[in-house]
Amino acid sequence: MSLNPSAWKKVGKIKSAHGLKGELSVFVFSGEASWLKKLKQFGLGIDHENDLQRQIVSYTVDGARQTPTGLILKTLEIEDRTQAEKLKGQIFYIPEELLRSQAGETIFLHEIEGFQLIDVVSGQGGIISGFSSNGVQDLLVVTREDGRQVEIPFVAPFIVKIDFKSETLQMKLPEGLLRPEDL
Repeated sequence: MSLNPSAWKKVGKIKSAHGLKGELSVFVFSGEASWLKKLKQFGLGIDHENDLQRQIVSYTVDGARQTPTGLILKTLEIEDRTQAEKLKGQIFYIPEELLRSQAGETIFLHEIEGFQLIDVVSGQGGIISGFSSNGVQDLLVVTREDGRQVEIPFVAPFIVKIDFKSETLQMKLPEGLLRPEDL
């Protein structure tokens, strides 16, 4: 069954077949899968830049366990290793609703994509248009009004307030973090 691509989030990739009974070894990009206990269905597909061209095929979870590098999944639809091997390299998607934080929980980055970032000191900001990492911390990719992009560390000491109603992220950025031409 092919599904609506916008209802799914890319979280990993099929590494290989596992065992003889059609299990899949999944590499999870973030390294964590707090959503695993709630996972009843997942999607596989080939990654496309254009979401309209992306086709996702749904699978039903029959068993799942975490490994140090990802997951091992058993589905109702895949019966043997040969079938599982054909899926190597496919992108692993989960339903977007599994990636919504509750009040008081750590947020998922995609939840603030499109929010207005405002530096409470300078009053400057932009739209959170993506994410990156420098290996130590997550970075917010912020697109300014003039189209330039800057990367801002997304760390607790800088966060003043996340307002989901008004879709704003207020931060107190340290002096010197942004060059004058970034402001």
